[in-house]
Amino acid sequence: MDKNRLWIIGSVLVMVALLVLGWFLGIQPQLAATATAIGQRVVVDQENAAHETSLAKLKKDFKEIDKLNEELVALSRSVPFGTEVPDYVDQLDALAKANKVTLKGLTVADPSAYTPVAPAVPVAPPAEPGAAAAPTGAPAATEAPAEAVPVPGAPPVTNERITAQNFASLGVNITIAGAYSDVLNFVNGLQTGSRLFLVTGLSTKAEQQVISPETTTSAVDDDEAVAPSVGGVEGTISGLIYSLVTGEASAEEAAE
Repeated sequence: MDKNRLWIIGSVLVMVALLVLGWFLGIQPQLAATATAIGQRVVVDQENAAHETSLAKLKKDFKEIDKLNEELVALSRSVPFGTEVPDYVDQLDALAKANKVTLKGLTVADPSAYTPVAPAVPVAPPAEPGAAAAPTGAPAATEAPAEAVPVPGAPPVTNERITAQNFASLGVNITIAGAYSDVLNFVNGLQTGSRLFLVTGLSTKAEQQVISPETTTSAVDDDEAVAPSVGGVEGTISGLIYSLVTGEASAEEAAE
């Protein structure tokens, strides 16, 4: 009877040992591998979903590739690589003919590196008249900080991707002559043309024309008389055009 108990106890211990060894050597690694595989599958499913979203966007963009290329061409004309001064002169000549004005003078300055626009500094409001000054020697009262006065006009637009290393500006001065309304139309054409142009100054004056002695009896001797033309003005426009600088080239190299 005692031997049977020992055999039974021994058999139970052996079975328990086999179960424990089977768990640690067979079942537990398989469960861990299964859990790892499930976790990797979740990650892969998430990546596939993100790729499908990107692919759908690329397909949509590809359908509009012609429109995007047209926008790129327009932007390249607005701010080209390099100065493209000869092409710009041709544009001005065509614009002058279209608006029936005479292009009398044109100067284009050398390129200069772009300078980021600094935001306007708020100005404290002036002290109200009649305000009593603090007595000499008296401790100064603690004043609340003055409120910033809103600066008129739109705030400057800046972009961190536009730097002195990749953007340059060129000063332009244009002199034209024609009817006042035609001069204004020419200026409007400058601002709305294919090349980006920032008008910084505009002045007009009555145009002077030379009248020969054969066409007037008011001329003295045989000298030519100078008289203002009827309705004609001479306009001087100053402004800036811009260009992109490739690579690490400086603004001065944009002209090459």
